[in-house]
Amino acid sequence: MPWTDTGAVSLFHTDAGNGPPVLLLHELGGSSASWPAVSALLMPHRRVIAVDLAGAGLSEKPVGALPVRRHADDLAALLDALGIARIDVLGSALGSVVGALLAGRHPDRVRRLMVCAVAKDMAGTTATYLEQRAEKVRAEGMRAVADTSLANAFPDSHAAARAAYRPIYLANDPAAYAELSIGLARADLTDADWRAVRARTLVCSGAHDFIWPPESGREVAAAIPDARFQVLTDAGHFPHLQTPEDLARIALDFLGAG
Repeated sequence: MPWTDTGAVSLFHTDAGNGPPVLLLHELGGSSASWPAVSALLMPHRRVIAVDLAGAGLSEKPVGALPVRRHADDLAALLDALGIARIDVLGSALGSVVGALLAGRHPDRVRRLMVCAVAKDMAGTTATYLEQRAEKVRAEGMRAVADTSLANAFPDSHAAARAAYRPIYLANDPAAYAELSIGLARADLTDADWRAVRARTLVCSGAHDFIWPPESGREVAAAIPDARFQVLTDAGHFPHLQTPEDLARIALDFLGAG
C-alpha cells in the first residue's frame, strides 16, 4: 500500500525499482511527485522510495506545528514499518535539512547522505522571509506568493520547469504549507546537529541558487565530518527538477553499489 501509518502519522510514499534502497526527500511546496525524472534514472540500479513529509502531498495533515525534527523521527518510524534497517538518503532544500537530521538523530539508519540546496541554519533573513511568507499564505493563499517564490527558486534559464511546477505549487494546502514553512524557519540548527552526521556525505549546490548559493553549501560541507562538496553548474535551488540527469548521475556515482 502507498500509505503507511507509523502510529504518529500516515505517510504516502512510492516504492519501486531494484537494488539497495534510497530515500528521496522533497522540497518545501513539493512532494514525492517532485522526483519522477530522477527516480526513473535511479530505479534500474536502486530501490527508490519517495515520501511525502507530514503536511505535504498526500500524507496526513496534522493539526498544529510541524517542526523539522519531527519529520526526521517520522522517517525513522517509516523505515521501521517498511523493514529497512539502513538506507541511503537524497534530499533537496527542505528535504536536505530533514535528511541531515535523520542522519544525525538516527545515525544507524543512514549509510550515505546526499543533500542539495542546503544552508547551515535558517537564522536572520531566511527565517524572516519564511515566517512572513507563511503569514501571507494563511491570509491570502498560495497564489499570493507563487510568482515571487518560484522566481527565486527557478532561474530564467529554467523558465519552462518553473511554468510546469507552478500549478503543482498552487495546489498546496495553505495551512499545511504555512506550518511546514514555520517549522523550517524555526529549525534552530546547531553545529552539534551537523557534527552528529556520521554517514558519508556529499553536499551539492546549484551554481545559480539564489536562495542558498554555493557558499551556503560549502558551510554545510565544512560542518559535517569528512563531507564532500560539489557545484551543479546548471542548477538553481531545485536541481532535482531543473537538472535531473546531472543529479542522478552524481547520485549514482556517490552512492555506489550499496
